[in-house]
Amino acid sequence: MLDERSCTGPPVILTTGEPGEPGEPGELRLPLSGWLLRLARGSEGRPALEVHGPAGLIDVSVPSTLSVSPVRGGRHSGRSPRRWSLAWGQLPPGADVVEVSFRGWRRGLSVQACTVADAFWVAEVGARFRSVTCTAGSIRRTVRVLREPPVRVG
Repeated sequence: MLDERSCTGPPVILTTGEPGEPGEPGELRLPLSGWLLRLARGSEGRPALEVHGPAGLIDVSVPSTLSVSPVRGGRHSGRSPRRWSLAWGQLPPGADVVEVSFRGWRRGLSVQACTVADAFWVAEVGARFRSVTCTAGSIRRTVRVLREPPVRVG
């Protein structure tokens, strides 16, 4: 399996109101997919991560003390000529690094995810893959990478 850094660059921490980030404070536009991550506040002041694709809001994640969703989702570009895959999730308690392995039929690609607001992670790569495995501490989860939802017109 190939091993390289995420196409989104080295791990970063994005917090609401952080100066120097492109777009609005608390927003991060992913360079390959163009998807948008927004930070908000959930109940009890907990951070919330909104994941927006061209079709609109895809996911909202708020950390919970009851359960952690280490992998919340994965998408790829489908038949678009511009190829990309991305995955996102929550940082498990005690984990500060998330290793992400994208897998296809004949190849794979491992990257270190970018940390978002000390509570979430995202990884984006420049190829299409079928599944993604997230490893953080002793937790390891695999999910299918779905095709980007179509944009609805009208």
